[in-house]
Amino acid sequence: MKTPPATATIRAREDLSPSLARFQLELEGGVPDFEAGQFLTIGLPHPDKEGRILWRPYSIASPPEEKNYLELYIRLAQHPVPGKFTTLLWPLQVGDTLSFRPPKGAFCIQKSDSAGRTEQRRMVFLAGGTGVAPFRSMIGHLHATGSNREILLCHGVSYLQDLGYRQEFEALAAESDADQHQNWNFYYLPTISRPQEEANAGWEGHCGRVESLIQPGENGWNTMERLVGEWFTPENTSFYICGFDGIVKRVCQTVQERGFVTRKEAREDGSYDICYESYG
Repeated sequence: MKTPPATATIRAREDLSPSLARFQLELEGGVPDFEAGQFLTIGLPHPDKEGRILWRPYSIASPPEEKNYLELYIRLAQHPVPGKFTTLLWPLQVGDTLSFRPPKGAFCIQKSDSAGRTEQRRMVFLAGGTGVAPFRSMIGHLHATGSNREILLCHGVSYLQDLGYRQEFEALAAESDADQHQNWNFYYLPTISRPQEEANAGWEGHCGRVESLIQPGENGWNTMERLVGEWFTPENTSFYICGFDGIVKRVCQTVQERGFVTRKEAREDGSYDICYESYG
């Protein structure tokens, strides 16, 4: 007899907009150990195939140290056509249940280099939309474990309301500023691609797509290099990218032109500088 899938129960839900929400899930058997950056696959009864389950993977937004629940950061897919899975998910509320499969995935923090030495390069996290989810997990983990590696989080969205976790990231950046970036070394750079629209009135931060933050500007330096005061090289910087496929490709192209190498195209010695995860 086939073993039924494990059950996850919605313990909390926060709607940031009509099409963007944070879901906290209590898992049957408790939260298992996992690596920051991995994903959870959740399932709901298939709308077209009786007795079957429709499965979808979503990056885990909570850090591994959080053992009371797993958090997912999900957008209701509406364009170009309604998403089959999120259409089923969106009516669910606290107390409702889903099926789930254990966390997995290779989009994780690089802890050692190709020679086995502890990785110390700065980490530049570039997220488009809900692609910020795995970075929230990574940042929470790095903070909880006392990491002093330099971390820059760049989050690009269309509208202010889409800057999920903004207050949390601003607080972490303020903590780093207060420490003069000695023990906790974190920078947060949100950017809005449609600053002229009424929904973004009052925005005074960066404008443009997330990839604009790494495009060369004055004297060839990009926005982040000017912020930290150092030119990015494969020796001192590694890139992590998550978002729609088009965003990932544009960011990869920009940094590859400066000698950075993706994990899939690692050098002969096994070294690489770019990790990415795309969707859509």
